Amino acid sequence: MLLLRRIRAFIIRDFQLAISYRVEFFIRILWILGITTTFYFISRISDSNFISFKYPNWQDLLAAWLTGMAMLNYFLVGFSALANAIRQEQMQGTLESVLLTPINVPTVIVSSSAWSYVDATFNSFLYLFFGWLFFNVQYKGSFPLALAFLILTTLTLACLGVLSASFAMVFKRGDPFAILLGAGTALFSGVFFPKEMLQEALGETGGKALSFINPSTHGLDGIRSVLIQGKTFAEVQTSFFTLICFLAVLLPFSLWIFGRAIKRAKREGSLIQY
Repeated sequence: MLLLRRIRAFIIRDFQLAISYRVEFFIRILWILGITTTFYFISRISDSNFISFKYPNWQDLLAAWLTGMAMLNYFLVGFSALANAIRQEQMQGTLESVLLTPINVPTVIVSSSAWSYVDATFNSFLYLFFGWLFFNVQYKGSFPLALAFLILTTLTLACLGVLSASFAMVFKRGDPFAILLGAGTALFSGVFFPKEMLQEALGETGGKALSFINPSTHGLDGIRSVLIQGKTFAEVQTSFFTLICFLAVLLPFSLWIFGRAIKRAKREGSLIQY
């Protein structure tokens, strides 16, 4: 209950800041609607028969693009939210006071980035909702299973975000790491085109290796397989358990690194520097 109250306090603070920019909120909605409409017309002129025959997850181009954009939006938050939150606290001069309170490291991590996930959830929902409402995109399969994939993938990428935040804590810059992760996610996980096309271009061994070590590839594959092809858990369990293995390794490692970064910043007295 104490953890939930702390998370709630952070969310309320960030929500009050967000709603003070009402025009930006409506512009964002129009922007997402514009992107959805653009993908719709591109899907109408693409050779969808060839793509759907060779790549099953792309049998509905618009659905594949919208799920890709929705998940990319969510994944980007996963490995950049905490670093951005720490950077903002540094610039506002409030990071030292937050870290000097009796709050443990996991609570700081969850609370600082909680609002970013709420915001990303709303934006991702808009992509899927606009596709369904205006362009008759049909989603099938188990939504709880797709949600489980989303949560697992986001938690895994959030561990990478903790590493990025550790970099920001010590070196005051986390953006290069986040940009590299974001580009890798968009390119190798198949957000905009079938990942198999990249594997064919790079060679089967190298392409598959790059896709395999990217957690978002397994997450996006699982989500598309469920929502577009209607697959069951038995058919996507390989991707599901692969994500669990990633999380089991990255979670303790990232928390350990972040804890050491905080101790070093406190020891050097650089918490308020940016």
